[in-house]
Amino acid sequence: MTTAQGRSVLDRLVDDSRMKYLGLVLVLTWHYTLWFVPTAFPATFLLDDRITFGWLTALTCTVITTVALALALGRTRHLPQSGWLLWTVSGLGCVATLTLTLGCGTTRGPLICYLASALIGICAGFLWVMWGERYACQRAQFTMGRLAPVYGIVLLAGLIAVYLLPGILAPILVCLMPVTSGLLLNLSWRKSQSVSFPPILTRNTTRHATLSIVIVCLISFIVAYVSYFVVAIVPWEDLWGVERSFTFGVGIGAILILVIGLAHARLQGKTTIFKLFPWILLFSLVACLLCLSSYPEDFTGFLLALTASSVLEVLVIMYMARLTLSGYTPSATAFGMSAAAIRFGILLGNGTALIYERIPGFQDLWTQPTLLVFVVVLAGLLIPLVRQEYSINDLTVAPVDASQWSTTLEGISKQFHLSARETEILELLGRGYTATAVAEKLIISPHTVNTHVQHIYEKMGIHRRSELLDYLNKG
Repeated sequence: MTTAQGRSVLDRLVDDSRMKYLGLVLVLTWHYTLWFVPTAFPATFLLDDRITFGWLTALTCTVITTVALALALGRTRHLPQSGWLLWTVSGLGCVATLTLTLGCGTTRGPLICYLASALIGICAGFLWVMWGERYACQRAQFTMGRLAPVYGIVLLAGLIAVYLLPGILAPILVCLMPVTSGLLLNLSWRKSQSVSFPPILTRNTTRHATLSIVIVCLISFIVAYVSYFVVAIVPWEDLWGVERSFTFGVGIGAILILVIGLAHARLQGKTTIFKLFPWILLFSLVACLLCLSSYPEDFTGFLLALTASSVLEVLVIMYMARLTLSGYTPSATAFGMSAAAIRFGILLGNGTALIYERIPGFQDLWTQPTLLVFVVVLAGLLIPLVRQEYSINDLTVAPVDASQWSTTLEGISKQFHLSARETEILELLGRGYTATAVAEKLIISPHTVNTHVQHIYEKMGIHRRSELLDYLNKG
């Protein structure tokens, strides 16, 4: 390959509308191939206590790191585009991964495993937020049509490659993932030095988004908690090969993301991807019901829970990224919350199951009542989640590019004969304002705003808010 061809390939990796997501996908693939593929630990059983508690340590450190970065950076500060910080983080992640995978089975004590796991969690948290800030500068849209192929294909390829590689080659491949992610981030920085972040809306405006954000994060945490309690509580003898069952479950999640991306593309934007949130919650509920049965139903519940959690993770990342693009939350806060909500749920869910298993008689006595409580809680959460559907959809629509907005708005106003007030309201809706925020902005009642919105719908032949916003962004 010539130098020019090599540069062309690298440019595609950092600039292409799909491949630019490869860096973050590699961070996720690093997590799943390390903790869910047995061959990543050539000399140790995947469910050995040192690996299990090492994983919980890594999850804890990722949660602490992402939350700490979000709080430290706040609304206006950002991580520096610093080579030394990037290479320190990705390099330590690589060394810690190799130390854990090759040293866990040979060391006398578990301390080295836990220290390496802690470093892995910290480095993953930093890379997560650093990529989030980079995507914010790039105004990355995080559509399912762009993210799904990269996520599904790369994760599947990573799982298969690590599973099939013999001996030391599997952990070497895993440890190269954070380094490769860091390399891609550095190339992206060098390709474009832009540090222009989407402007954050005023606090008075963003407070209207708080409820939807809290609901999504809370439900994501609960689904992850319940899902990993199910994953960890299912008896080993009911699994189809204890170790490979975890790899299989994550692989199904990757395939499902590919299927969802294909279906979304065929629908050509006629529906929003975030309508899947209630379905993911329902999958977790069904997993609990299946886990109440014996083999093979509980094994099916195990796979469904693992799949639901992995798909939910992608949806939460997309949701938070869209909020950044719309100006509702800073990039560090958005990506920190997306990591913390899922990882904290996984941590507590798995930890609760371990407590049940380690206390004599506790698992037999309390597992079924606990699962029944989970069923009731998840069923109850479906109601507020469905009620928040419109708000969730509205918040995730990115504003139209400023250079095209005036022309688009003028054309729509003339084509559909909108009044001056209707045009004014349409402009604010397109820029991400909720109906309540529009009312406060124009100093009119919410009822008046809704009346104008209904007139706009009638004139444009549109039936719901999500269709309007989708139309505006295509304009």
